[in-house]
Amino acid sequence: MVLLIAFVLIILLSNLIWFFAAKHLDSSNYENRQMAAKPTLSVDNYKTFSKDYTAYFNDNLQFRNELITLNTAIDYFVYNRSFSENVVIGKDNWLFYAKAGDGDPIGCYCGTNLYSDAELQTLAENCVRQRDFLQEQDMEFVIFIAPNKERIYSEYMPDHYGRPAENYRALQVYQYLKENTDLRIVYPYEELMQAKKSVDENIYFKTDTHWNEIGGYVGAAALCKELGIELPSLTGDEIRIVRGNHSSGDLSQMLNLKKQLEFADYDYTVEGYNKHNIVVSEYDFYEAIICRATEADSRNIYVIRDSFSTHMVPYIGSQFANSYLRHAATYTYENLVEQNPNIVVFETVERTVDSLMTFSVQ
Repeated sequence: MVLLIAFVLIILLSNLIWFFAAKHLDSSNYENRQMAAKPTLSVDNYKTFSKDYTAYFNDNLQFRNELITLNTAIDYFVYNRSFSENVVIGKDNWLFYAKAGDGDPIGCYCGTNLYSDAELQTLAENCVRQRDFLQEQDMEFVIFIAPNKERIYSEYMPDHYGRPAENYRALQVYQYLKENTDLRIVYPYEELMQAKKSVDENIYFKTDTHWNEIGGYVGAAALCKELGIELPSLTGDEIRIVRGNHSSGDLSQMLNLKKQLEFADYDYTVEGYNKHNIVVSEYDFYEAIICRATEADSRNIYVIRDSFSTHMVPYIGSQFANSYLRHAATYTYENLVEQNPNIVVFETVERTVDSLMTFSVQ
């Protein structure tokens, strides 16, 4: 009887606290999925109503985010383990992406998902086909591959993964295209490793899948060099790296520990290069990022991009008269024709290099 009374009191007390505190608590969805909607009982769903309502109840449980955060914090800070199969906990608060269905970054790291010669040939043929089509429109074409974070900061990966594979997908693609085609391809692995040794700050975020503004500068400098533009060296006298506020990224969010892991990362800005009075006239992550610059290179550049290009925007945008960076998910050939660029860049991160097999600018 005492236990029953205590249970009822806990339920009533939690409801009372929730009534007053709900509007002040975090109700955001951090799980990258659609939460279950409240079902309505009908003749069509009476067999599944119980299951559907349980899913709705679990997704809308009072103090749900707080309870999940408490549980994941105990997992992370006490047991050094991840409750998410998509996040690997590395050393010194480094987090790494592990979702096999999103490019298999661990397979890329370990070299267990290598391409066959036939696949490399198919990939090359598609890239050449796209280049030839653009060439007919008097447009230059460049492929840009951003290295995975796991490869650049392999020393922080858990020991059981071992050293990064010497042969891996991005390297296969880079070498095959260099040896078997005349395509222009930029894979700034060496430049990033040199920058990592040369500066005191991290060039990728600890708690995010992406490089930060420093890594973005190195990547943009490598791309610009391929296009005949020299940005100052990261270690040159002109360049200053300015540390900003603490931040945390998408991997910490997957663990429901975004606020708790803010201490691990910083935002940065890179200063000292010629910005050519850059103006960002539009910024829509899933659609277009548009920049204009005065007294910059007179060519217009169009980047078919993923999320890695967002940290390259200030540097690319400052070096060309007009820069148009379009998310690959919303790209259309009609939009390309409308922009009529001189240069087209197809940018992808290492883990999604598969996209070179099938992408089309047409």
